[in-house]
Amino acid sequence: LDLKFSAFPPSMVWGCRAEFWLMFCVLRSLASTSFRTKCVPPTVYSSQHFLCDLRQPLDGSKAKFTRQFSKNMSAEGGGAEAKLAAIPDVEIDPDGKFKYILIRCHGPGDVSKDIVRGFAWAEFHADIYDRVAPGIEALGFDCECLGGGRIQHTSSQKKILVYGYSMGFGQADHSITVEKLKKKFPDYASITFNNEGY
Repeated sequence: LDLKFSAFPPSMVWGCRAEFWLMFCVLRSLASTSFRTKCVPPTVYSSQHFLCDLRQPLDGSKAKFTRQFSKNMSAEGGGAEAKLAAIPDVEIDPDGKFKYILIRCHGPGDVSKDIVRGFAWAEFHADIYDRVAPGIEALGFDCECLGGGRIQHTSSQKKILVYGYSMGFGQADHSITVEKLKKKFPDYASITFNNEGY
């Protein structure tokens, strides 16, 4: 008895072929030494022709995954705490009156650290954040500004006064800032704060 595909309904022919190629793809995946290959379901050009194509993932997708993986690993690969510790707690100008901000750096999980940055060159508090944030993010961390204020630094008298607030970021918790400053300048005679002024 000579049976031809044309003797069967198209839906039955397609079903048989789909099952055959599905089995082929499964066996091909098991036999493959690389999980990068994938089997694309057959594309039917007519009732008699079909194609199963084995392709590698697109280079663009692979590169995107690699970049994202590298970004995640930059902060997670056993070095998050060490990298945070390497970021200075305090960087301020040695003298004068200037704006400052309190920044929180976020690592993976519950890893975080607050840092103080204050410079006389900054016209606005946001100028400091815009300068500092990219360097922190380049290490693989996220960061946020917790607020700002002003610092009066008189190194000749070993005194620092923290006060005021930021119009854009709000007022920082000056008590945290003072604790950071006391660790940075342990020999200073006076490091205090108040919530007055701008």
